[in-house]
Formats: sequence, C-alpha cells, structure tokens
Amino acid sequence: MIRYILAAPALISAPATAQQIVTSPVRLIDNSPRMPGIIIANAKTTPSVKKGATVFECEGGPPWRYSVAVPCPASAAPIVTAIAAARITTAAKDYGANSACMYPRPGVGGNFWAARAMDCVLFRVEKPNVWDQLPRTVQDFRIDASREGVTTQPKSSKTSSYTPINNVTLQRFEITARKYGIRIRNGSSNWLIQDFRISGSGVNTSSGDVPGGIVLDGAYNITIRRGEISGFQTVLADPKKYANSDCVAAERGDSLIMSDVYAHDCTDGIVDTKATTHLDRIRAANAGHYSYRFWAKVEAGTLISENPGRAHVQIAAASADIHIAKLIAIGGGTLITVDSHGKGGKLKLDACDLSGWTGKTIQSGATADVTLGKGCAR
Repeated sequence: MIRYILAAPALISAPATAQQIVTSPVRLIDNSPRMPGIIIANAKTTPSVKKGATVFECEGGPPWRYSVAVPCPASAAPIVTAIAAARITTAAKDYGANSACMYPRPGVGGNFWAARAMDCVLFRVEKPNVWDQLPRTVQDFRIDASREGVTTQPKSSKTSSYTPINNVTLQRFEITARKYGIRIRNGSSNWLIQDFRISGSGVNTSSGDVPGGIVLDGAYNITIRRGEISGFQTVLADPKKYANSDCVAAERGDSLIMSDVYAHDCTDGIVDTKATTHLDRIRAANAGHYSYRFWAKVEAGTLISENPGRAHVQIAAASADIHIAKLIAIGGGTLITVDSHGKGGKLKLDACDLSGWTGKTIQSGATADVTLGKGCAR
C-alpha cells in the first residue's frame, strides 16, 4: 500500500529523463579532451556500453562510475564541514604485518602513527578484567595499513567469544583498513566515535568475507558523529553472487546514533542497519546497491542519497518501521524498493527534495505501508 500526501497539484511534475550509470574497474582515459565527455572505444563497463557512446565521469571510485550520454547530477554539498584533525607529534612506525599498535588501558592514550599493523588498536581481556568496564580514550592517531583498525580480542585462542568492552571514546583519527575500520561486538556498550576518516584498502574477492567501515555486532549505545567513511569493496568472480561490503553495518539488538557523516563508495549499502537507529545529516553516495538498507526501527532527520546502484532506500524486512523527516535524492535509481522479506514493513517520508533525482520509479518490489509527504511524488 502506498499513500501519497500532496499539498497541491502544483507539486507534481513530469518525470525526468532516465539516467544510466555504468561502472568500470579502471579509470577511463579521455583521448579527446577538447570534446565533452569520453568516447567509448574499447572499454569494459558494467553494464556494457556500445562503441562510440559518450560517457561522463562521476564523483568517486574505484570502481569508477560514468553517466551515459548526459553529465552526472551535481553532488550535494558535504554535510560534514568540520572534522577535527588528529594531533600527532610522533613519527610513523611500522609495527609489522602481524602485530598490534596498542592495547588500550584505562585513561587516555594515543598520539601515534602506524605505517603498518595487523589489528592495530586491540582491546583485549586483561587480568584482572576490571579494566573491561573502566573508561578508555584513544585519540590522535593514524593507521596507514591494517587488517582491522580498532577491534577486540577473543577471550582465548581456543574460543570465539568476546568479553564486552564498555565506555570507550575514539576521537581525532584516520584509519585505512583492509577488512574492518572499527568492529565492536558481543555486548560492548557506550562507545563514542567522533572526528574521523576511515578508508577501505584493496578489493575483497571472497564471498565468505564481508569488509566494512564501522561494523556493530552485539553493540549497544554506540554514537558516531563528524566523520567520513569510504571504499569498502567486494568484487566476486560470479556476478550472480551478492557482493557485500557496507560503509556502516549494524546487527539486530544493536543500538546506533549517527549524525554528520559522509559515507561513500561501498559495494553494498552505505548504511545497512538492523539495529534501533537514529540518523541525522547523513550523506550517502555511490552505493553499489543501496544508500540506506533498513531492517528495523529507524528515526531519521535529513538524509541525502546520491547515485545508488539500485535504490535510494530499501525496506529490507517486515520489521522495518522507518520515519524520515526529509530525503534528498540525487541521480538515478528507484526511490524506494521493498525486498521480498520487507512485505508489510512501514516507511513514512515527511518531505523530499527530488530536484536532482533522475530516476523514474517511486516504489518497486513487494507491498509495504509507505506514506509520502511533500515533494515525494511526481
């Protein structure tokens, strides 16, 4: 069921011209720079483009994105305007491919630059384990290459269970990681993550691995603010398999508050959450599949969505109960799609800005209870 709530007929306009976005694993070379766009000669894109067609490069990459025949829509102004820089006074240090940078203790630590590490900031079980509950702050650090930037250690080498790590602040930092930027799990709670940039490195090719920027799995009262996350990618040899890598992912039972974050260029979802979630002033761009994948209770202020591969918002489960004050959609893609498991889910959109949206379809997929407010329909 879909209910359109329109203030006046003047709000309805003619559909915009559909825009096709294709991707390339390599950046295309413009052999005729004096002519607008790039003329395709022998390039492999997904989906394929005929020889002689003109494409225009879009923001982001890899994979690099191109608009066929017409320029890419203008990007929205970044929401995040003031991410505090890390205050690092130490020289870069190579900790080694199999070593950690630090094991945080109660109090304040940080001020380091890791040229290379495995799992760099590693919260581990201490003896006595009273430290697990004491406040810890790690700040002013940079990690150039790691498997996991910030993570937790199992109780022992013989178990996969983890001790909850509580009352943690991470602030003023940059992380480049191959698998996870930050991973919080198994009952950990009360984390504040702020003033940061997290980037993915390399491309995952295993369907059994799911890289991610910030990943929550059994995490409660997690606050993320003032940051940028990008570049967590999966490319599989079998195109029929689902390529999964999210900028931010949260599982059922988690609770997440996120504001003033720019997240972009991740293979699956930009924000993929099964948690009880509060979002505001989020800019999601260049998702391989969906800008926002919502599975549970979500309350959102202003959300920007740019150039998703499939849709701007996905109702992913029947348990989805979503309220968005304002959605700004830019570029192509379906505005709202309902997964087959999302039948019966709820979405209320108070208002939309579709002035930069070039898609044709308001809603696709299964039936859901969707209420559209001012500016959300054509």
